[in-house]
Amino acid sequence: MNMLKKFKNIFTFDLDYKDDFKLESNNNYTEYDVRNEKKEEEKKYVSEYIEENLSYMKKCFSYPINNDIIIREMKLKENRKAFLVFIDGMVDTDMVDLAIIECLQKLPYFQDDEVYKYEEEIIDKFISHSQAMATDEMEVIIEEINFGSCAVFVDGFKKGFSLDVRSWGHRGIDKPETEQSIYGPQEAFAEMLRNNTALVRKIIKSEKLIAEGIKIGNVSKTRGVLLYISDIANENLVNEVRRRLKSISMDYVISIEEVSMMIEDKTFMLTNQIMLTERPDRAARALAEGRVVLILNGSPRAMILPTNAFELTHAVSDDYLRVPYANMARIIRLIAMFFSILLPGIYIATTLYHQEIIPTYLLYSISASRENVPFPSLLELLLMDISFEMIREAGIRMPSPIGSTLGIVGGLILGQAAVNAKIVSPIMIIVIAITGIGSFATVDYALSWTYRILRISFILLAALLGYFGIAIGIFVYSVYIGRQKNFGTPFLSPLPKTNNKSMNNSLFVNAIWKREKRPDFLNTKNMDEEPEVSRKWKIK
Repeated sequence: MNMLKKFKNIFTFDLDYKDDFKLESNNNYTEYDVRNEKKEEEKKYVSEYIEENLSYMKKCFSYPINNDIIIREMKLKENRKAFLVFIDGMVDTDMVDLAIIECLQKLPYFQDDEVYKYEEEIIDKFISHSQAMATDEMEVIIEEINFGSCAVFVDGFKKGFSLDVRSWGHRGIDKPETEQSIYGPQEAFAEMLRNNTALVRKIIKSEKLIAEGIKIGNVSKTRGVLLYISDIANENLVNEVRRRLKSISMDYVISIEEVSMMIEDKTFMLTNQIMLTERPDRAARALAEGRVVLILNGSPRAMILPTNAFELTHAVSDDYLRVPYANMARIIRLIAMFFSILLPGIYIATTLYHQEIIPTYLLYSISASRENVPFPSLLELLLMDISFEMIREAGIRMPSPIGSTLGIVGGLILGQAAVNAKIVSPIMIIVIAITGIGSFATVDYALSWTYRILRISFILLAALLGYFGIAIGIFVYSVYIGRQKNFGTPFLSPLPKTNNKSMNNSLFVNAIWKREKRPDFLNTKNMDEEPEVSRKWKIK
């Protein structure tokens, strides 16, 4: 009987089993929650009594339970008390020792009648650090500590001091991974906010480049920078982006991808509406055109606003190649896009409904290859397409040395084995291979997901109605895309308006000396990007 009970406990789950841990609801009141601070407590100010400040900081940071919170109590001259608060691992301890503690030890004694007059002199004269701030609001000081600053409190002063001594571990500046280019700069954004803004400022050396600080997240208060050129960008565009960012109400914001999903116009639109780039040169070029760029701390990509359907298909290398080469590359990518989306659907429609357009000998070859295949064409195609997508996803999830090998070897072995087993026909393997190669030629990774969904949709339409179904799908999706807007600009811009030369660079690359105007749909303050004659050496 005992053996039966043990066997039952192995394969069943019993909430009343006494030896198991039972997670019960906890309705106890949270002592300190920053989300409720403004609602339940009045704004807290720095007290002149250091004991009150010390007690409040210990309560806020759950000291000493939080073992990475460092509270360093010390005595200055004449036994005046002071203490420091910082997070271990986020500050440069050498700077704390030399620029703060050592300087405070040399702080002279203030007379009693001067105690409340010389608060600013702590940072004006005695703390040898470049970035220092005095404030009487505890909320501001706590936020600075969470971002890697060191807070200083001195007895008798109604202000606390925040010193920027941030120095946490971060990744260095590497080469771009998803937007590789043989030509042009070989630098990519990393996770450090100021490093990223410096990379952009290194390219655009102008005092008109505004880096407006923002904070997103009610609890995380993730810091970011809104970049735009003040004498070029449309103020309405900047205000709209700022309004949407400030309207985000989330407790924690981790990445810039979450922000893009919060501010995009259409959540369930197949095509991504916001461009993310890891290249500073691409962000700088967007700023020069009059767009707005968002950089978020902790994210190795920048957000470019607004964008359109054409720019999602443009590669970074197009700006660095000569005109014939760049146009050839764009034509190849357009053909790859066509194959990736429509080739399987066209094959299904042709073999099921329109065999008369196939040459006779090719039709004989297709029929002979499918003679022993037990599945209908639609099921055969979906089976191979799903298998190919599984190999692609597995290659992404595997470590890089194994992932590339898995994609090649897995595809070859799976395709050859399926043909030998007469599960699929050889021509189906060719169709899937060309479709996969076309999807790999996609510039933007998020856009490749659009191609996958559209491909399956056109396969189903082709199986139902043939070419007529494909035509209906193209018409419906074109009308749907044509009526979409992205931050007030048509998503198919500049197709609705072709009164200037901005259309020339949408489909094909225009010569760099012919790009006199900025895109008209951005309605920038200054539409002239370069003079009408930029190659003055041609003037005799």
